[in-house]
Amino acid sequence: MARFERGFIMLCDDSIEEECLERSLFGDKARKLQSLDEIRVGDVGLLLNINQDELIGIFRACSKAQLHIEPSAWKGRFAAQVRVELVSKLQRIKDAAYILNTAGVPMGQLSSGMPVPQYPVYERDVTEKIMAHFKEPIE
Repeated sequence: MARFERGFIMLCDDSIEEECLERSLFGDKARKLQSLDEIRVGDVGLLLNINQDELIGIFRACSKAQLHIEPSAWKGRFAAQVRVELVSKLQRIKDAAYILNTAGVPMGQLSSGMPVPQYPVYERDVTEKIMAHFKEPIE
């Protein structure tokens, strides 16, 4: 497996997943930019589809988080954006909340009751535990 220092997890739902994948862009609300500031170019990234309880990966950050990399993405709803590249065959891992919890990711809940990571960025040890569930290694 390739060397990396940290990983990050960003959320999507069924309505925006396809656009995230097509644009190679992950996004969040502008007010979340500060919490995404720790993402560095080269960090391993995963997309968490909260409707499917599914981790989608494996990606690598090609940019730091910034506002409006693609202003038209998601009709402007998610201005805090990170450009990513797919680094292995696209993989989908079910039971994401369980995997994240057992890997040591502190979990919170959305107002809908869906479990989600409390923070977007995780150190190498936690990231490696999550990555162990993916079949295709990163290059």
